[in-house]
Amino acid sequence: MLTLLLHMHQPDYRHPATGEPIMPWVRLHATRGYRDVPRIVAASGARVTVNLVATLTEQVDRYAAGGSDLHLDLCRAPAGGLADAERRWVLDHCFHGSPRAYAWFPAWGELRRRRDAGDRFSAPDLRDVQCWCNLAWFGATALEDMPELAELRRKARGFSEDDKSTILAAQARCLRELRPLYAALPEVSASPYAHPILPLLVNTAHARRCMGELPDPGFAAPADALDQLRAGRDRVARWVGHEVVGAWPSEGSVSPEVVGLLAEAGFQWFATDEGILDRSDRSGTGPAWQVGPLVGLFRDRALSDRVGFTYADWPGEQAAADLAGRVGEGAVLVLDGENPWESYADAGASFLRALFARVRTRTCAETAREPSGRVSRLHTGSWIDANFRIWIGHEEDREAWRQLAAARALLGGDAPPEAREAMWRAEASDWTWWYGDDFDTPFAGEFDVLFRAHLRAVYAALGRAPPPSLDQPIKHFHRHVRAPVGDVAPARDDHFAWSACGQVDVTAGSMAPSPGFPTRLRYGWEGRTLHLQLDAPGWTLLVDGRDVGGPSVATTHDRTLLRVQLVAPDGRRWPEGGHYALPPPVERPE
Repeated sequence: MLTLLLHMHQPDYRHPATGEPIMPWVRLHATRGYRDVPRIVAASGARVTVNLVATLTEQVDRYAAGGSDLHLDLCRAPAGGLADAERRWVLDHCFHGSPRAYAWFPAWGELRRRRDAGDRFSAPDLRDVQCWCNLAWFGATALEDMPELAELRRKARGFSEDDKSTILAAQARCLRELRPLYAALPEVSASPYAHPILPLLVNTAHARRCMGELPDPGFAAPADALDQLRAGRDRVARWVGHEVVGAWPSEGSVSPEVVGLLAEAGFQWFATDEGILDRSDRSGTGPAWQVGPLVGLFRDRALSDRVGFTYADWPGEQAAADLAGRVGEGAVLVLDGENPWESYADAGASFLRALFARVRTRTCAETAREPSGRVSRLHTGSWIDANFRIWIGHEEDREAWRQLAAARALLGGDAPPEAREAMWRAEASDWTWWYGDDFDTPFAGEFDVLFRAHLRAVYAALGRAPPPSLDQPIKHFHRHVRAPVGDVAPARDDHFAWSACGQVDVTAGSMAPSPGFPTRLRYGWEGRTLHLQLDAPGWTLLVDGRDVGGPSVATTHDRTLLRVQLVAPDGRRWPEGGHYALPPPVERPE
């Protein structure tokens, strides 16, 4: 008997100043995992639990009602009418997603290779990019229900504006269909409203229970943990139209205090990781365990990870047979419900269909009805290493928590609802996931932008000026600076003229990337002549505090460490409150 929970979660990408998402991943996942999972579950009759986050459902509703984002706006725009800055934005921001897609769709892969080689893109080329960056995402059920998508994949290149409209109309249809699909599932559970790490909301000092004597940034707001649980449960229940009784605490993060809050918020069961169970005091056996007033389910990590990270490379029937043989008499699997299917060529459809045909399933609530073990002392930790290293283990993480604590201290009992909800969004786990050196993403700057923007929204709702510290990025990007490895020769005006250059991958701070915002700065020497090239018209450059003009300049400068700032047309300097330290060329042996 298999108990399977699929957790649907993307961060809240909406910028509080505009309400518009600054990244497109909710919209794109809606055409793949978000649609395929409930459709395949319904067709198979499987008893599966799907977990939802309220901020995700809010973003789905926004798109379903016709909302847009910058990525979508620039995909909709006629390719022949894009301004130069918009063309650069499309080439810089529309080649993200699973790297495997470039092999599955050779025409898409060829566009990526041409972009990386610095080729010039015509309007038809750009239109193909606009189409493929949406078309490559569709999952199995969308292709089955909308055969025009499969036909366009076969066409592969030379798309028309009408073809693009067909793709985007199919995408919009997928988003409109999601809510009724989830309402029909056997069971839906919920996470707290904005996906925070609950034990750290209760008290960041509790991280010491599983991590030793790390510095405590001094945040404690158990009332927020309870409010987020109640709001998450209530809003997901309204979205699907029926009661929600189970919880996936964000990142499987639990503590004894969190169990009490879960019960107070009306939940009956929760799920977390077997690493928590291994470190807890217990008696009896699983898969369901009595933990105080609730029932806890502890996921089989190895089997969950096989679905998430291994089976994508296997034929679907073979992967399903392997998992069925390993489940035995019973197992609880909990995993990400959308991201794994990016790596499956058919979005995981053949695997899921074969699995549900082979294995009897039951929902988490059904498994939780018969606890056969008891946990007398619950370990405090998450599904990653049974601790909170990802979210509080780095100084950048702790700086974020200190900023949270400063804002939270201003929220009295009479604070307006918009201030409290802005605080909830700032407390989300997604921001500290990308702080520190645990993980890397080209969008780390955008996450830093959003975190500080949500905190600014707290101060704005309270009628207070935000502290100057919120103008400074928390994320440090020094590892995005590459040193030159030889001389440059820009006068040649070919791809290899800059092949030995140094480069800064410019990442946003308080301004989100948009057309006209620089994405990279290239630099290098030709003898004693320093060449700098910034891909943003109207911007200028300061080198060691001296205005050298820009965005493409040549100046005399010894081959030493440079301190460079970028100056926007409105006079703002970049990075905020600092500079880029650009190393001299790397010495290479003859």
